Amino acid sequence: MREKILFVYNPNAGMKKIQDKLNAVCHELTQGGRELIVSPTRQRDDAKNAVLEYVGEGKCEKIVVSGGDGTLHEVVNGMMQCEQRVPIVYIPAGSTNDFGYSLSIPKDITVAAGMVNSGIPFECDIAQFNDRYFVYTAAFGLFTDVSYATPQNLKNVFGHAAYVLNGASSLARIRKYRMALTYDGLYVEDDFIYGMVVSSSSIGGFRGITGPDVKLNDGEYELFLVRDCSRLELTVVANDILHHKFDNKNMICERVRQVEFHSMTPVAWALDGEYGGDFTDVSVNIHHKAVTFMVPKSLLTI
Repeated sequence: MREKILFVYNPNAGMKKIQDKLNAVCHELTQGGRELIVSPTRQRDDAKNAVLEYVGEGKCEKIVVSGGDGTLHEVVNGMMQCEQRVPIVYIPAGSTNDFGYSLSIPKDITVAAGMVNSGIPFECDIAQFNDRYFVYTAAFGLFTDVSYATPQNLKNVFGHAAYVLNGASSLARIRKYRMALTYDGLYVEDDFIYGMVVSSSSIGGFRGITGPDVKLNDGEYELFLVRDCSRLELTVVANDILHHKFDNKNMICERVRQVEFHSMTPVAWALDGEYGGDFTDVSVNIHHKAVTFMVPKSLLTI
């Protein structure tokens, strides 16, 4: 029986580069006589619904997803709702592709598609955010609205620079959030201007700012928080992060398996770079090795 593959792609991701490579990608995916089910996304939740239909009903043995981190976010949310799960081949085609970088996915779209043939299974952690899931980051505060507030056409034209330009305005409106947190038996209450729970080697296109030795399958995510501080102190924090120093008194950087957030007023969260909603209470739990990705052999030797 021929292997059935569901191919979900976002035609508008990045600079619409998947469109130019579509024939080559489909040719790669159908090697060996595979049956390809092509499902382009047109609106929100299309990717998730495609997974629920084809994986949830046992109609495919593998998923190939091409788009930005937001498209992958939908696919994983669909997968986590299915009793049976199938491997995912991720072809990054967005503007920043943080998670693709973390998985060492080739930048060339056609080469990345080839992992359907040559990829090695890698069991990856996935985090639960209340009743939803995220792949690599949940964040609030400074700059977190940049990715979902930046228009798609601006992202397509300027790529990563669009995020930086659009985010510069956030410095003029730094807001603090009074929060109480519990994680791994500890309790912290303070004013924070930024926070994230993350498992990635790259955030917003910036490499190496999430702490040393980030693993994607150790059952832990990184909890990273920046306390309310003066503009001068914030400059020092930023410099320390860029130099991979995480012992600044205005930062909290811990590895966690579970964390609870409570705030008196609703806080806007971004999940994998997309708007995730406003919440006063958030519970994050890590699901160890929950989803399998097909990755280059090089990732398994790191």
